[in-house]
Amino acid sequence: MKKSILFRWNRHSIVHKLLVAFLLVVLPLYILGISITFYSSNQMQAEVERANESKLRFYYSHLEFELQRITRLVAEYSIDDTLASFSARLPIMSQYEVDNTLNNVFTKLKQIRETSPYIADVVYYLPEINKEVSVQDGVRDVSPPDWQSLSDTMGNLGGPVSVYKDELYVLRRNPFNLDNKVPPNFLLGIKLSNTELELRLKEFAVSGGSNITLEFGNNNEYILSTSQPAPKLLPNPERPPEDESVSVQRYRQNDSFDYSLYDHNDHFRLTASIPNSILLQPIRVFTRLMWLLTLLSLIVILVFSVWSFRAIHRPITVLIRGFEKAEQGQTGLHITHSRKDEFGYLYLRFNDMLRRLHTLIEENYVQRIRTGEAELKHLQSQITPHFLYNSLFSIKQMAEVENVELIKEFSDYLGQYFRYMTRDFAQEVTLQQELDHALVYLAIQRIRFGPRIQAEIDDMEPDCSRIHVPRVLLQPILENVFEHGLRQKTSGGRLRMKFERTNDTLTILIEDNGDVLTEEGLSRLQQQLSRQEINRGETTGLLNVDQRLRIKFGSSYGLEVGRSALGGLCVKVNIPGKGETTSAADDDR
Repeated sequence: MKKSILFRWNRHSIVHKLLVAFLLVVLPLYILGISITFYSSNQMQAEVERANESKLRFYYSHLEFELQRITRLVAEYSIDDTLASFSARLPIMSQYEVDNTLNNVFTKLKQIRETSPYIADVVYYLPEINKEVSVQDGVRDVSPPDWQSLSDTMGNLGGPVSVYKDELYVLRRNPFNLDNKVPPNFLLGIKLSNTELELRLKEFAVSGGSNITLEFGNNNEYILSTSQPAPKLLPNPERPPEDESVSVQRYRQNDSFDYSLYDHNDHFRLTASIPNSILLQPIRVFTRLMWLLTLLSLIVILVFSVWSFRAIHRPITVLIRGFEKAEQGQTGLHITHSRKDEFGYLYLRFNDMLRRLHTLIEENYVQRIRTGEAELKHLQSQITPHFLYNSLFSIKQMAEVENVELIKEFSDYLGQYFRYMTRDFAQEVTLQQELDHALVYLAIQRIRFGPRIQAEIDDMEPDCSRIHVPRVLLQPILENVFEHGLRQKTSGGRLRMKFERTNDTLTILIEDNGDVLTEEGLSRLQQQLSRQEINRGETTGLLNVDQRLRIKFGSSYGLEVGRSALGGLCVKVNIPGKGETTSAADDDR
């Protein structure tokens, strides 16, 4: 019992490390969760602010549209034929015509008022006969001070809207004259409905849970607000650069967050004041839920930690004791159990492992020996002294006849050949790289053999070029063609390389028309390949390539030899026809 307790708290124990790793994973996640909580709270607050800002922008766009439309109405009707020519035609009109025209003007003014709910009244002053036409009051006589005082307020708020007797107007004089003392032909004005403006402000305030204030003028001379008294206002901002006509201001006060839009063209400001109680309400609820979730998470983590310790420690102890006995040579050990979980599977595999231990060791040992021999023979076959001597002898012959250009070409190919063979120790390359190397070797041999040899190389499909193959795969086969098939040819030697794809296998056919291969030699080579023989001291390039292909891709791939249609030897190189393929040796790992 004491030993079990000591093992349980041993710092080298896997259970101890597992718990430490679990805490190392959980603690950052817990800290990250808290960080995300506060980050989400800030994001939610910003989202609430953006939602209210969006509503404010919507109402601003609506109000701006209505003001611009009313301004256009005043401008359009100021050039209306009936309204504009009335003053000029007065001297030649009878009283009946005057009365009839006044009625027509009244009708047009009623049409203007019906175009927008923000229009409370439309007035038309005719100074020539001291007449006023109003939708609300009809046609009545006025004195010059009445229209003059209204005309003097035109533009007093800095934009198209003017204030007169605590009412908002959009005015137009015709013709426009900088000297207000000069009476105009007529004065057209649209009185805005304060009642409608206040109603819309209250609707928006209720939907957004905020206080809304509408100010007109450069110095906020006219104010409409849903709260009483009106909130403290900031001075109007300077006009922004470029062509922007709207300035945006955001500022936080002790008990609210204010968001303001100021229109520099129409000179009005729309401000939303959002109380902190509304702004932070969803954040407080979210924060309480997150703290509750954090507390529950901590409880779950503690319970899970205790349960994991008890559920993992005991079965691991049984396995450790079994491995200790197996290490002492007790291969007849058998763990009796009734578990159905993963540890039950481990116990089952442990029992099977002991039964198969000797066989697996032997298979692994043999496989390693075969792999080592194949890799050693691969390295031995990379640079053959015979090829080097022949190459140097060819350079000597070309130098004797002073064929400088051919020497340059031959030396370049020879440099590419040795650079590929010696630049690194990578065991695998792409099929395209291997084909390029084989073509360099073929170019060297064609210079050596001259017109005695003709080579035919078919094109390879582009998607086959990315297949990974053992290094120095094709060159030993081509070397076998020249050394054993075409070397004795004085003329008419042929070498052909083709690519054939069937199902998931790519076959590279390399054949020649050599006449030295006997049926007995072909049969012997086929037997060696079929038995996967590697005879020390007598290993050929073909057997070496076949062995490396079988180790890399499995026993279903490798080399096949037969009689070529050209009369010589035909070598078929069978490799997987799609992408990269995991080696057969890796399957046992």
